[in-house]
Amino acid sequence: MIRNIIFDLGNVLLNFKPEKFLLRYTKDENYIQNFIFKVIRNKIWFNLDRGTISLEDAKEEFLKKYPEDMSFIITFFDHWMEMLTPIEENVKILHDLKSNGYNTYILSNFIEEAFEIIQKKHQFFSLFEGRIISCQEKVIKPEIEIYQKLINKYNLVPEQCVFIDDIRSFLSRARKLNMKTIWFSPDTDLRTELRNLDVNI
Repeated sequence: MIRNIIFDLGNVLLNFKPEKFLLRYTKDENYIQNFIFKVIRNKIWFNLDRGTISLEDAKEEFLKKYPEDMSFIITFFDHWMEMLTPIEENVKILHDLKSNGYNTYILSNFIEEAFEIIQKKHQFFSLFEGRIISCQEKVIKPEIEIYQKLINKYNLVPEQCVFIDDIRSFLSRARKLNMKTIWFSPDTDLRTELRNLDVNI
């Protein structure tokens, strides 16, 4: 029987769509794709998730690395958290799960400064029994340690857990630990997927 629902944050409970966000500042889609590759797919960005570098230091590193993109990098770092808006239907599902007696948890790669802001900004963070955030633990998905930290810290039985993530490759480690998983894509009906796992929702 499923007792615990574990949520990723980005693109599960909070929008994180840099391609769409960056259209505010340029209509050059090739430039946007190159910028995302250089910045958000960069090891420096992963180190932000790991909590081993600050946002300010990361910005300085990117400015040194890509001086030709200086103004765009500065604009991006000044405004990127504005894209972290709630995915309302999934927040409603979170509320319904709590009302139906399920325990809810967060397991997410997230940047420290951003997490401090969003957890104060959105009331739904009060609904979770617990959380493992990469920047606080200094490990990131899909490293097996981050999943084990969640299980160990909250004494979870993996067979009683469902883990929801938007990145398919992050689900395989959870399955190896005997959790059920849901890949949340833009076409996913999360309520139906939960019901398919006999979750009362």
